[in-house]
Amino acid sequence: MQPLWMSLAAAWLAVLAAPAQAQEWPAKPVKIVVPFSAGGSSDQLARLLAPELAAAFKQQFYIENRAGSSGALGSAQVARAEPDGYTFVNAGSGPHLTGPAINPNIGYDPLKDFTHVAMEAADSYVLVAGTALGVKSIADLVAIARTKPLTSASPGPGSLGHLILERFKRRAGIEIQHVPAPNSGMNEVVGNHISLTLTTLLTAGEMIRAGKVVPLAVTTAARHPAYPSIATFLEQGYPDTRGETWFWPAGPKNLPADIVHKLNAEVRRINKTPKMRAHFETLALSTMDLDPAAVAKFIADEYAFWAPLAKEAGLTVQ
Repeated sequence: MQPLWMSLAAAWLAVLAAPAQAQEWPAKPVKIVVPFSAGGSSDQLARLLAPELAAAFKQQFYIENRAGSSGALGSAQVARAEPDGYTFVNAGSGPHLTGPAINPNIGYDPLKDFTHVAMEAADSYVLVAGTALGVKSIADLVAIARTKPLTSASPGPGSLGHLILERFKRRAGIEIQHVPAPNSGMNEVVGNHISLTLTTLLTAGEMIRAGKVVPLAVTTAARHPAYPSIATFLEQGYPDTRGETWFWPAGPKNLPADIVHKLNAEVRRINKTPKMRAHFETLALSTMDLDPAAVAKFIADEYAFWAPLAKEAGLTVQ
């Protein structure tokens, strides 16, 4: 007959050996991969959300910047991660909507290899020029582009800013050399080393307000309420030069449903708080309140819209 102490020891060892997934999620720090360099829209939004999630779940949510290949490098890392709820990517329109459409070797399927969790926020685009270029409108830009070579930055080939720029160039009948650069080349445009960048309002806003760059047009259908002095592309004769970039937390495929629903509910709650709504208003952002099924459908619909446009632009990345 087994001694009592041995039975108790065996029972205690069984408790210690219980699988990690039986613990309440999150039982350890959660990593959010930002697939771009620090300072851009994706990074700023992730750093707004992470401390709110940490406070809600009583666990650390930390940021890891893993820039490269227009967001594909960090996104691929998360696609290959274990679906245990401890690795997410701050997904975005570039690496998950337009990038896969022009790069057959991107390393992941944007719909099949991720679990898209909740909508975070959307940021509109603005075309800004360096102060030394001497332009104040799209008409000025088109005129000068026909007399001298210009350059324009984006996070990289296949990014949404790159795609919108390519569409504008074709409509205007001008040539502008594309230059991949960290943070959409804002520092280079401020320093007048790159002529232009078509980037998000969140990325460019501080420099616009400081007068360090010249805003030429926004991609919204009407003038943006936070920047009413900036004319739209539509007003300036380019009605189909539009677009906004969405950001959302996504995990690897097969993420457990209970984790998806817990995180989705918390992101939606946070987005409705006065604190976050004030951030969105200050930063000129919009958001949507969607459950996980609606999130997945929205991402699939956006991919179906942008992918043909990326191919139409003739962009190819191998």
